[in-house]
Amino acid sequence: FSSRSLWRFGYSARLLKTNNFRTAASNPSFPAVWMQYSGRIPGLFMGVKKTSFFTMPETVEDKTHLELYSPHPEVRGMTQLNREAFKRTVVVPALKVKKELVNTLLKSLKHTVLQRPGLKRVVEDPENEDSRFLLLDPHKLPEFSLGEPEQEVLKQLGVCPQVSKYNLELTYENFKSEEILGAVLPEGQDVTSGFSRVGHIAHLNLRDHQLPYRHLIGQVIIDKNPGVTCVVNKTNIIDSTYRNFQMEVLAGESNLVTKVKENNTVYELDFSKVYWNPRLST
Repeated sequence: FSSRSLWRFGYSARLLKTNNFRTAASNPSFPAVWMQYSGRIPGLFMGVKKTSFFTMPETVEDKTHLELYSPHPEVRGMTQLNREAFKRTVVVPALKVKKELVNTLLKSLKHTVLQRPGLKRVVEDPENEDSRFLLLDPHKLPEFSLGEPEQEVLKQLGVCPQVSKYNLELTYENFKSEEILGAVLPEGQDVTSGFSRVGHIAHLNLRDHQLPYRHLIGQVIIDKNPGVTCVVNKTNIIDSTYRNFQMEVLAGESNLVTKVKENNTVYELDFSKVYWNPRLST
C-alpha cells in the first residue's frame, strides 16, 4: 500500500468505528450527544476550517445523573432561547479542608471528587480564607457520607470526615448541548441526529417534530461549537441536476460563502449553490 492508501484506510476505519457506535438509551427523553470528529487531514492552513460530520449517538445515562446534569425543568417547550432560564441550584456534598491539603486530597479522592467539566472542584470558604471546600460527586455519595477507604485517607491527613452540603450554582454555560436540547424538546422525542460542518457553517437535517425549536437548536449549536457562526437547515429534497438544495438560516450570520479543505486543496464556495457533502470525502 502507498502511504496515501494507508491514510485513506485509517480514515475509513475511523468513520466505520464512529458510525457503528450505538448504545441503548435508558432514558429516551434525555439522550446524550457525543460530538465525534470523523477525520482530519494534516497540514491545515491557518484560518481554513476542515469539513467534518458530527454524529450524536445515544448513550446510556444513569437516571441519578439527571437531577445534577439537567437544566431547570421549566425550560421544557421553550422555542426562543432564554439563557437565564437555565439557572438552577443543586446541593452537592463537600469537605471543608485546609487549603494546603487540597492538592493531596484531589489525588487521594480522585474517584470521589466532582468530575463535571466546567465546574470547579475547589471553592473558597467565605468564612475562612485558610480553608477550602472540596466538592464531591453526589452520585458517588448518595447518602452524603464517605466510605471506609475515604475516611481512612482523611484520618491519616487529620481531616474531619464530616460531609457538608454545598449549594452549587449552575448556568446555561455549564450544560452540554445535548443536555440543553434534551431538556427543551418534548419528553420522549430525540434531539438532532447530527450535523455536517462546512467551514463556519453547521448544516442540519431536522425532523418535523424538531422544526418548532429550530431557531433555538441553531443558537445552541453556535454557543457550544467554537468556530460555528452560521447554522442552516435543509428545507427540501435533493432532486436537482447539481444536487444543491434549498436551506433556511436558523441562527447566526447569513454568510454562506465559506472555505473548506480536502486533499491539500482549499475550496471557497457558496454553500447555498454548491453541493458539498463531507461524508463523501473518501
